[in-house]
Amino acid sequence: MWDPKSGEPWRPSKKQEKFIEIPNNVFEGFYGGAAGGGKSELLIMLPLLKGFHQYPQFHGIIFRRTYPQLEESIIQRAKPIYLATGAKYNDQKHTFTFESGATIRCSYLETDDDARSHDTAQYNLANFDELTHFSEFQYKYVTSRVRTSSNLPAFLRSASNPGNIGHLWVRDRFVMPAPEGSKLIFDKLLQSYRIFIPAKATDNPYLMKDDPGYITRLEILPEADRKAKLLGDWFMFAGQVFSEFRESHISNEPEHAIHVIEPFEIPSWWTKILAIDWGYTAQTYAVWLAIATDSKVYAYREYSNKKVSVNEWASDLRRLSQDDKLFSIVIDPSAQQNRGQGSTIRQQFLEASGFDFCKLADNDRVSGKMLLHEYLRWRPRPERFLVKEQFNQDIADRIFRMYGQGELNKYLNSFKPDMPETNLPKLQIFRNCRELIKTIPLCVYSEKKPEDVADFDGDDPYDAIRYGLKACKSYFDSSTEEVKKQDELAGILEALNKTGDQTSYYRRMENFERKNAKTIAPVFH
Repeated sequence: MWDPKSGEPWRPSKKQEKFIEIPNNVFEGFYGGAAGGGKSELLIMLPLLKGFHQYPQFHGIIFRRTYPQLEESIIQRAKPIYLATGAKYNDQKHTFTFESGATIRCSYLETDDDARSHDTAQYNLANFDELTHFSEFQYKYVTSRVRTSSNLPAFLRSASNPGNIGHLWVRDRFVMPAPEGSKLIFDKLLQSYRIFIPAKATDNPYLMKDDPGYITRLEILPEADRKAKLLGDWFMFAGQVFSEFRESHISNEPEHAIHVIEPFEIPSWWTKILAIDWGYTAQTYAVWLAIATDSKVYAYREYSNKKVSVNEWASDLRRLSQDDKLFSIVIDPSAQQNRGQGSTIRQQFLEASGFDFCKLADNDRVSGKMLLHEYLRWRPRPERFLVKEQFNQDIADRIFRMYGQGELNKYLNSFKPDMPETNLPKLQIFRNCRELIKTIPLCVYSEKKPEDVADFDGDDPYDAIRYGLKACKSYFDSSTEEVKKQDELAGILEALNKTGDQTSYYRRMENFERKNAKTIAPVFH
């Protein structure tokens, strides 16, 4: 094999040799660690070094997360290597066909649904370049497509640096069982083996020769990036923030460990909130949230547009909300700034939309991140510590006299075990909210503020869901009585739906309206 860069025979480094020599009956092999280890070329070369391109029945595939990454990192590098063997390349199918009839396809998996598009496929070899860019579901789903009906083996090989959205699951799967690497790991569930081959930039002699200043440039990176990219440290780089997010169900996890669901008709009596992160060069993004009677929150609709005027996106939001009775509308606090147009973005929004109410959102970033963690949580909380002393009526009376019913309730509750959490996770996202679903897994920690999410292009849906959940929390915190009224109203409507008893419905509604005539919270249209 020839190196297209140097025109000389391609020779693997010692670490690359160890990866190439992984036996074909080891189902999963992972070559990972520092930047500059020659990972992409290794995955491209692997099927040729194994001689698979000589077998007509061989079908291989190489994945990157997005098409631009695929084009730049795989297709353009693979062309001079594969075409030199006599292979032909099909631009439409992104597939190399060798003289024997063997094929190697280049593909991307931007969403979990993209993984499902390979449902009927069968591959002898599936390679993932930059594995940490993929979700655990995408990887596991493709493993079911790696099989053979011939005398050829079937296995997966991957390579990656630490970091990015898949950092934690890749580390747990390949690195944690054998941090030093080069040790076979037996998967009892799959009844198969996998192995991790660690790599550093200094393992690549060609890089050291061609670019001797590369190591120096890595040395001056921030500490976390330096250790990850230079040393291949899997325990320094924090990776994905919302690792609990599940677009698709993962085997061996509870059935309720899922956040993306199919849309359904939202009941008219559920409280609804509209959250907006406005922009011009950046996108204007809005998400509609509905609060169910069990306090679950459903993101049921989204809106996204770029480089349009306030008048246009405000009118769009009003049109999309025409069947909704919105309890609250919140918008990014920067909408209160006057940008030399005579009125603020918030004022322009109200005028153009016809809405008569719009609050500035709570933009406390860290508490917003923690709130999203809480709403994504699908594991029950640990059991609460219960006080051991017995209930004392004198203490209860004194607490009530001095501090009121609220503090008395806390005292009484200290003797009661927590009720089972039956509404987890508390956030469900309709599948049609594609921008939000795509954005949550892309959130990584900030280098400057490790407790916060780093800013990135396209993070507007994350900001909007923070604003929306803060508005939901405000609703719960300040509207205890309102929540009770909404629950009572929901019960009346649900009873009507179940029984069809109109007489009972009107009688109960009369009582409800009489009791709440002066206290029903306003509903903003």
